[in-house]
Amino acid sequence: MITASVLMPNGLKAEAATGFHQNYYQYLNPYGTSANYNSIYNWRYNPYPATPTIPTTPTTPTTPTTPTTPGTSTTPATPTSGLTTEEQQMVDLVNQERVKAGLQPLNVDLRLVQAARMKSQDMIDKNYFSHQSPTYGSPFDMMKSQGITYRYAGENIAGNRSVQGAHTALMNSSGHRANILNPNFKNVGIGIIHGGPYGMMFTQLFTG
Repeated sequence: MITASVLMPNGLKAEAATGFHQNYYQYLNPYGTSANYNSIYNWRYNPYPATPTIPTTPTTPTTPTTPTTPGTSTTPATPTSGLTTEEQQMVDLVNQERVKAGLQPLNVDLRLVQAARMKSQDMIDKNYFSHQSPTYGSPFDMMKSQGITYRYAGENIAGNRSVQGAHTALMNSSGHRANILNPNFKNVGIGIIHGGPYGMMFTQLFTG
């Protein structure tokens, strides 16, 4: 099956699919209505055009149904060297969501971190908000140019004044939540840069 449509400047959603890959865009509230508005996008790559692999209710949860110490987080608390405090905070939030869903936490790949920072900085410097960078091309082009290989890959981007605000907005969007909770993803890199019209620019890159 081959389908195609174009993301228009004022469009809400566009997708393109071929027999070997599917690219998804989601476009939500890019301008907002107040000083605390949020903007988010997601894009993911799946080399197999099969039905979605993310179960709505995992059939075999990997976390205990009745933890013996409910107040103890199952997410590793050891900070990753090379991350800023805000980047570490977002990694922790992402992995907490995955553990709650019965998924393995993501490993931080510092190559993805560097690429994510480059993308966030580029969006600020070039004054755009899109998966398609005028400097680096698509997220997948960018990863490949940095020597990053993958079988599955995805990108979420957001603009917000706080890490928690960006994370909440991403989790409240089905497309972005799907990237965060994708069982095919094993690695993550998060790049947060201060600046731009939203206060901070966030890029999440995933591979598996």
